[in-house]
Amino acid sequence: MRRFLTALIAAPLMAAAAALVTAMPTAAQSLRIGHDAPFEPFAMVEAGRSTGMILDIVAEALKRAKLEYAFVPLKLDESETALVEGKIDALAFKGDTAERRTRIDFSKPIVVSGGALFTRAGTPTSANLKDFAGKIVVTPRRGPLFAQIAKAAPDVKLIESTSYEESLELVLDGKADAAALNWQAGIRMARAKHPGKFTLPTAPYVSVPLSFAVAKGKNAALLAKVEAALATMRADGAFKAIEEKWLGR
Repeated sequence: MRRFLTALIAAPLMAAAAALVTAMPTAAQSLRIGHDAPFEPFAMVEAGRSTGMILDIVAEALKRAKLEYAFVPLKLDESETALVEGKIDALAFKGDTAERRTRIDFSKPIVVSGGALFTRAGTPTSANLKDFAGKIVVTPRRGPLFAQIAKAAPDVKLIESTSYEESLELVLDGKADAAALNWQAGIRMARAKHPGKFTLPTAPYVSVPLSFAVAKGKNAALLAKVEAALATMRADGAFKAIEEKWLGR
């Protein structure tokens, strides 16, 4: 009888405990933060580790927001799709354009960069797309510059590539007159992989903000936390310190 009463009393207590465990949140999972790679000096992978100026900035912002995360390197032509399809939670940065805003929500700019034109050594480049009317310009189809060039310079013969590497190679092979690439990233890649073979642009022909990004209508809380952390970093000098580390200014 005593065993029966003990079991009778213990049963609801055990059930309540089980319900409490079920209701408790599980350990927070790491956020999957994608990034294009290589996209120097903003993002790259060295010895299996994601690094770069913008990645350092975003990492500090996520740390201040007390968020666990893991960087996920992605190819240029797959990062936007991965975000929209929910394969990652956010992109550390992406070019903020009107066309992308139909699918993506952006933070305020982390860096204002720009699109620039890269030509073969000995061939003049320009900060004006109109100078390439009737000429062939190549740029990644998934990048922000493809739609921008098609709209702003319809007289340019625009062809697509899948990457910055392919764009530069098409110019060297004589299949394109110029490659339209991110100004800083293009210079770093041209110098590293094709030293002396390109006329490097001294200025971009169009400005492109690079911003933290989430899928449209999703992860608004994450976007707000990162935005707030970035603001405090600008205020206390941490943001500038990271820029100076990478750009030496």
